[in-house]
Amino acid sequence: MAQHNPGIVSKNAGLANDTWNVNAQMMEAYINDVNTEKSDYERFVSDVFNVKKSNRFGEKIGQVTTFSDFVPTSTDGANATLDDIIGGPTKTIQHTTFKKLFRITREMNEDNEVDLMQAKARGMVQSYKRTRADFASAALTANACAGSTVTSFTFGGVSGFDCTSADNKAVFAVDHPQATYPEQTQSNIFTNAFGNDDKMLHILANYGRNFKNNSGIVMGYTFDTIIIPSNTPNLEKTVKKIIKSDLQVGSDYNDINVNKGLWKLIIDPSWQVPAGYEPYILMSSQANKELLGNKFYDRVSLDVTGDVDITTNDMIWNGYSRFSCGFTSWQHMIMGGAAHGSTYSDPTV
Repeated sequence: MAQHNPGIVSKNAGLANDTWNVNAQMMEAYINDVNTEKSDYERFVSDVFNVKKSNRFGEKIGQVTTFSDFVPTSTDGANATLDDIIGGPTKTIQHTTFKKLFRITREMNEDNEVDLMQAKARGMVQSYKRTRADFASAALTANACAGSTVTSFTFGGVSGFDCTSADNKAVFAVDHPQATYPEQTQSNIFTNAFGNDDKMLHILANYGRNFKNNSGIVMGYTFDTIIIPSNTPNLEKTVKKIIKSDLQVGSDYNDINVNKGLWKLIIDPSWQVPAGYEPYILMSSQANKELLGNKFYDRVSLDVTGDVDITTNDMIWNGYSRFSCGFTSWQHMIMGGAAHGSTYSDPTV
């Protein structure tokens, strides 16, 4: 049996019931073991989001300006220029509760149907991990096909989940304002298709490198991550060629491929797009980390309780969790191939 942490099963009242004693203990150990297994859903969340623990009802996030450059002086003893940092817009990300339960009948227990019991337990844990990724993906990709003014999304039939950055604009928007120069806006969502070569990859990566912060200073981050939907096979094939081939993709010349080894491809397992759409997201992993751009908060990780239902003598396993996600900044990401947004049209590039 695999080693596991202290476990996610916090209570097992069935241990006091002779009918359930043996299999209840087996189920508890199995649930804890399955929880330690890594999945593509967990990897997506940890690769794209800064995952943090929370001990409050929600988390307040926001941005600040930075100091301007040092001022040169040719006069000995001249006073230094006073500078300061001012706070930008803030918002609160409030955690949401997620629940699921499954039932094991007394007959299943009496007949020792271990495989079916374990399949149900595995299904609960996998559902929790998938739900975390589905929720994070829904927030990240809400603007891809719906438009750059969408500021909330619906999940599990519940509407009103926030997908804005701290500036209260959609995380992918055409008009992100600067705190010190609000009339100067920037776009990080474009309609341009990826194409069959690396042209748009270079254009948008360079565009993102020149994003300005709230003080109007060019940030200079290198973009190194490509995130795509899981149901765009042609786009996936093109990206894999570009980031792995020795020679220039889409060219008859024997030019070297300047992108080889510089990009990481992340296929979002939860991102499904309608036919005819091939959106893609470029991200700077350094900017995402330093700006705490994408945030995912675990308030309560999966917590499982098992209790015997006195009316049926079945055992009910109840899974409970609380989590949230949101965006502090937007300058760490740029989207292309969106249904709505800016369109890059420089014919000389």
